[in-house]
Amino acid sequence: MDFEFSSEQKLLQENIYEASKSLNQDLSFEDKWKFMADTGVIGTCIDTENGGLGLGALEMIIALEAMAKGSSDNGLSFAIAAHTLSCVIPINKYGTANQKQQYLPSLLDGKMIAANAMTESESGSDVFHLQCKAIKKESNYLLNGTKTFISNSKASSLVLTYAETNPDKGFFGGLSAFIVEKNQYKVGSTFKKMGLENCSLGEIIFEETYLSESNLLGKEGGGAFIFNHSMEWERICLAGIHLGAMQRVLNKTIEFVKQRKSLGQSIGKFQGVSHSIADMVTSLDVARNYAYRAAWCLDNKKNVSKEAAITKLFVSNSVKTFMLQAMQIFGGYGYISEYGIEQEVRDAMAATIYSGTSEIQKNIIVSNLGI
Repeated sequence: MDFEFSSEQKLLQENIYEASKSLNQDLSFEDKWKFMADTGVIGTCIDTENGGLGLGALEMIIALEAMAKGSSDNGLSFAIAAHTLSCVIPINKYGTANQKQQYLPSLLDGKMIAANAMTESESGSDVFHLQCKAIKKESNYLLNGTKTFISNSKASSLVLTYAETNPDKGFFGGLSAFIVEKNQYKVGSTFKKMGLENCSLGEIIFEETYLSESNLLGKEGGGAFIFNHSMEWERICLAGIHLGAMQRVLNKTIEFVKQRKSLGQSIGKFQGVSHSIADMVTSLDVARNYAYRAAWCLDNKKNVSKEAAITKLFVSNSVKTFMLQAMQIFGGYGYISEYGIEQEVRDAMAATIYSGTSEIQKNIIVSNLGI
């Protein structure tokens, strides 16, 4: 594995980083989304014939990391990552020619925002027992059910959802994926949460929704395979937004400890502070190296079930600890809104919950060991 970035990777990183710094201005969510879509970040891994850059998972992490390093809007970064990894990439891989032609241009240029709808009130981490049903009637499907804790719910104009189509076959073979447009579903409650404000979280409701076979993504019964594949991409590449936020806050913390004085010297001269920063640097470097390695495995078509779970587990735990360390170093300044550190802490808290909790990642890891 070559750790040296290619000229193409360096250019991708630089362009997205410089562009994302503009997001720190007072812009609307829609304007920010369109601005980042214009950088091509969403299309990083999309085939060139479908309007993307045709790059891989490693470049996806590089792009997301650069975006989150340049912008302090962690909610937007997460929203764009969720849209890209769990919706756009599956449509690019499993969609028909007509589906790709119909949806990908608008998903790439920012005209459409997608939401992945798997979670239900009775089946969060337990995706094996969905209550959402799609009953086939001749060549159509009748879809009913409610999805909850759906990222991008309020802003969405398209949903990639999963429903049971054959209860006799269970999760593998009995679950199907559907592309559903905005006029075919309702947005229910939108939840107020402690962080990631610019990524809406809420309910998606299907009531007697008639879908044709053209709404089916992949084959009937192939939903579990599509979902698992999208989760491998999400669990690995979501690391990018955490790495970028950690690097941005690390830079801010180093600047702060150089300027902040106590007992006639900068507080960075005190071991209690400098050792905490050493821990933060170590955590970031280890997280980055493992995420890059997992992305390399994904790009080289290795079995990444364990690597994806380890990446998600380690990086999500790391970003929470990292932001709390930064708050402790900033002291009282870290607790007030003006310096932005308390926002970073609140944004980091959900990292061990979304895309499969830490406990689920541990289950995946040990299952790969035959335990």
